[in-house]
Amino acid sequence: MKSVFPLLGLICLLQIMLFPAAGVEPGGQWKAPAADGSPWKHAGTGLTFPQRLGDYRLAGEFTYTAGGVFVRYENTEARARADIFLFPSPVKAEKAEDKHRLLLKEMDTVVADLQSMVKQGRYKNIQFAEPVGKEIPLWLKEPLPIVIRTLTATRIGNSARGEQEAQIKQWIGITVVEGHVLTIRHLRPLDTGDQGEQDMQGFVGAIYQIIKDPPLRQEIKRLVDAYHADPFTPDSEQAAAAVLAYLQQNPLLPIHVPEHPISAWLERCKAQAPGTEDHLLRAFMLGGAKAAFDGADAATCVNEGARQFARVYRHLVQKHPLIALPDMQPFITAAEKGEGAVWLREHG
Repeated sequence: MKSVFPLLGLICLLQIMLFPAAGVEPGGQWKAPAADGSPWKHAGTGLTFPQRLGDYRLAGEFTYTAGGVFVRYENTEARARADIFLFPSPVKAEKAEDKHRLLLKEMDTVVADLQSMVKQGRYKNIQFAEPVGKEIPLWLKEPLPIVIRTLTATRIGNSARGEQEAQIKQWIGITVVEGHVLTIRHLRPLDTGDQGEQDMQGFVGAIYQIIKDPPLRQEIKRLVDAYHADPFTPDSEQAAAAVLAYLQQNPLLPIHVPEHPISAWLERCKAQAPGTEDHLLRAFMLGGAKAAFDGADAATCVNEGARQFARVYRHLVQKHPLIALPDMQPFITAAEKGEGAVWLREHG
């Protein structure tokens, strides 16, 4: 019979990792993620955090009574947790040197907090690496400075089996975004080794994409509008290519093209008139993108993608009558009425 003790050990380790030890916690309110699956948005910075970020799940948000907030992501398979803190900057830092000075001071505060937890009996054997300064590149803006520091320690916490210890590694990154100090703290067991390091880097990279998104999104919205002004010019094709590249790298927008039966239709259009399938795919994606940028939900994005698909199809079929597929016509009719999502759900 296979022993259950390794599994029990894993459960205890997760309990230590995911729940705080005894101690005085700041006042505030915990809130679960939105039930409809919508992302969490931070009004002060415009940053948007999806409920799924790779293999990480948004666990909730904590709003401090004294001001500020953090959101928590968890990945039980990787035995990892990450908290993203957002607080109004205590000082106005516009010059690069002022920002760097602010970030070093904030990192000193984080280190002091961790050292105080040693006195509280929540950590021991903390070993800090030296802080490292880097930059996060932004679209058409000055890059954001970020100060990074890692540490290893013994985490002491309470689990169902009483007080337990876990050897952990923590990655801390601090930057400043739109007048707010943003701190990323990623926590994982030390024994996850290289795999844990790769998982951490992937998660931090995704957070970097979230930070970089707002200024880039403004340019992408402009390109979406350029496409919709006339989908059949060379300029609109170039704009659409840039938008599609953005969408492929962006997990925040609820845009997708149902594979069935759309892919089969596109293949048949390609056989009859090569190039028409590209126009139709662009139409679906950029129709959905326009709705997504306006804050629409997934169903509305599908409806608007289907509507644009129908518009472009009507135009193309005049030049290429052979792409007029009888089994596509009911979908085109439904899409023009704004009922494309329902039709696809019933026939997909």
